[in-house]
Amino acid sequence: MNKKAILIASDKSKSGKSTLAMVLARLFWRQNYKVIPFKCGPDYIDTLHLRRAAKQNAFNLDPVLLDSDQLKSCFTQQLSQGDVAVVEGAMGLLDGLDCKTFAGSTYEVAKILNLPVLLILDVAAASFSVAARVKGILALAQDVNIIGVILNQVGSTIHANLVRQAIEYHTGLEILGEIPKLKLGIKSRHLGIKTALEVEDNFYEQLVDTYSKYLQLSRITAKINYPFKPPVLPRPKPKPIKTAYIAYDQAFNFYYQDNLDFLQTKGFELKFFSPLHDEVPKDPDFIYIGGGYPELFAATLSQNVQTRQAVFNFSRQGVPILAECGGMMYLSEGILQGDKFYPMCQVFKVQVEMTARRKSLGYVQAKGLIKTFYFEPGQEFLGHRFHYSQIKETEEPFVFATQKLTSKEVLPDGFARAKTLACYTHFHFLSSQNILEKILT
Repeated sequence: MNKKAILIASDKSKSGKSTLAMVLARLFWRQNYKVIPFKCGPDYIDTLHLRRAAKQNAFNLDPVLLDSDQLKSCFTQQLSQGDVAVVEGAMGLLDGLDCKTFAGSTYEVAKILNLPVLLILDVAAASFSVAARVKGILALAQDVNIIGVILNQVGSTIHANLVRQAIEYHTGLEILGEIPKLKLGIKSRHLGIKTALEVEDNFYEQLVDTYSKYLQLSRITAKINYPFKPPVLPRPKPKPIKTAYIAYDQAFNFYYQDNLDFLQTKGFELKFFSPLHDEVPKDPDFIYIGGGYPELFAATLSQNVQTRQAVFNFSRQGVPILAECGGMMYLSEGILQGDKFYPMCQVFKVQVEMTARRKSLGYVQAKGLIKTFYFEPGQEFLGHRFHYSQIKETEEPFVFATQKLTSKEVLPDGFARAKTLACYTHFHFLSSQNILEKILT
């Protein structure tokens, strides 16, 4: 069985991968393909944009948090429901955990899944030298199928001709698009581009209308045929017997789709509530408060006493609660921004302070320090941290020691009380050791 699949990669971040992935997803949708979007790595923001562009849920392909079998299963199970996979890479193609094997990189995902790879390169302020960048990638990534190159940030027709001739002569790769310097795009902030919940509905149509004229879509489509072996279909999701409430709004929206689907396979009905709109879960069996941007809405979240008090009460009543990063900030005593302090749920005697510089970024091994409802001392979990805040004051013991997989830096993390766990670390529920094991039994 043939389907289509394409992985968008580059030699570095901020080269246009996100925009091109959104454009291709919407273009294929316009051609009546059912598009299944994916994002390499532990990203939440791009998956939301891809979901809106493709009008289908987007999934993460993370070769660190998932082993190769899990990665293949995730990809094939989802693509079996569609026609085309559009996969957005992370950082540069080879950027990962190991400079020798490129483990944990977009390259590893492409190799495991045998995906056709389309490079997009920012060619501003260079001409013939771009060919060296391409040739270097080809030399180090010989066992993946690179189908062509998109030139981005082209200065003129003459500039495009110079770069095209050099790449085609020295590498033999075909140039499949030449995008000039365009102003249409999504603005960035400290954790990345603005979220899909902050973008107007017509943005994706405008994006496609603007960019499509610079792409050779028919040539791209012809190069991305993908031999597909249908997977063994998973068991149907069981009839729900429990209710999981997910905090979801502009303040909290960082979730792996696989995590939400996993809860359903374990008998949870998913319901959503908005702390930003002062909504309260009704008889929850589990509450999940993911990351996001609570600091941008701190004043409103602080004023919404009904939700804050309800979350506090549920925690004290022993309802299982998992709060990650922004969710942890919400369960603290409050958030300090400059000279302003915004009270939050006060589940933990912890104060969080926003910082101008990034405090942590990367994969971590989280090791339990004390016994909690969720884990034993010494039990380990893989996760990911990315935040621009820090614990300013705490009267609570930390429950994790998190060691960064690259630098081996060790940082304390996490707080637990009864059946509530809050930490900076984000977890993937399909990892071999599941942080939710206790609430699933």
